[in-house]
Amino acid sequence: MKVILIDDEELSLRYLEYLLITIGEFEIVGKYTDPFKGRQAVQEHDIDIVFLDIHIPEWNGIELAETLLEKKPELNVVFITSYEEYAIKAFELNALDYLLKPIQLERLKLTVQRIQQRRTVSTGTTAALSSNWRIQLFGEFMILNDRRENKPLQWRTSKAQELFFYLLHHRGKIISKSILIELLWSDFELQKALSQLYTAIYHIRKTLERLKGRILLQNTADGYILRLENMELDVDELERFLHTDSLLANDTVSEYGRILKLIEGEYLEGFNFDWVEYERQRYQLQWIRLKMEMVNWFYEQQEFEKAFKHCDQICTRFPMEEQAQLMYLKICDKRGYHFLVQRQYQLYDHLMDRENNERPGSEISKWYEHWEKKQMKE
Repeated sequence: MKVILIDDEELSLRYLEYLLITIGEFEIVGKYTDPFKGRQAVQEHDIDIVFLDIHIPEWNGIELAETLLEKKPELNVVFITSYEEYAIKAFELNALDYLLKPIQLERLKLTVQRIQQRRTVSTGTTAALSSNWRIQLFGEFMILNDRRENKPLQWRTSKAQELFFYLLHHRGKIISKSILIELLWSDFELQKALSQLYTAIYHIRKTLERLKGRILLQNTADGYILRLENMELDVDELERFLHTDSLLANDTVSEYGRILKLIEGEYLEGFNFDWVEYERQRYQLQWIRLKMEMVNWFYEQQEFEKAFKHCDQICTRFPMEEQAQLMYLKICDKRGYHFLVQRQYQLYDHLMDRENNERPGSEISKWYEHWEKKQMKE
């Protein structure tokens, strides 16, 4: 394995070089106290590993690592620090790629073993990607492998988690660093914000390693792009369905039902990110629209039980949805459930008064008044 060492302390460089030679299997391509020269050497040579001091003058080690990974995303970066454990815990995800000065030979051997394991996994990634996995964004977030086993992601910080989901939401699109900083670190001074961003990006990359290349976070000139390999998403299925402009009919009703089942949970349910609320509401409206199409279609087919099932689900989830409430009354009337008509309208009336200090709209009010008059005549 070809290695470059970057540390502002000459003695530390020589000692690390001695340890790596002792372990064997390494070709020391270069060692640098100047981080700019070290970066140039990494970019010009075919390098497998960079041993990099986190705290070097003129350039934060995390930021330097980020610029290196921008050009060479498969590069292995091992951080070195003379700070105590709290400094390591601020970055470390799984005790891999971090060494505390003075470096111990046995600890270095462990790091080398883990890097070799990662390289072995990476070699077999292409074959492993032949089968499709699945990401579920509606309801509980899940990443399901080809055996439909969930592969949960563990996050060290809430910022890294939100950053991941934002990039996942915008998958396949380049998102600039300035947008990400404005989203997550708008109250930070620019250099501090960049440092926080680079750290979060590093955390995300480490977290995604266990997915073996299914989700790739890549650098661009001014930002990042999240790419998916052999991953199916429920939200993509929905968008494809919507773009077909399929009309509800006997031969499409089962597909309507499948899509509605797919998206019956909230988009990114349980995550209270500010930016997700608009998308959540947009998909809620799509769910309501498709549900109402089902209600009206079954009603016209005089399949009132099926129409009622869908209508009741809308009224339960979105009780302020007036068209659903009106269809609820009409279906109950058709089925002869007059007591349910009266009770449902009264519940809706009370809800409107409590929530909006208003009465039900004119369409449903007129229908109910007409219905009451009809009942009095019978």
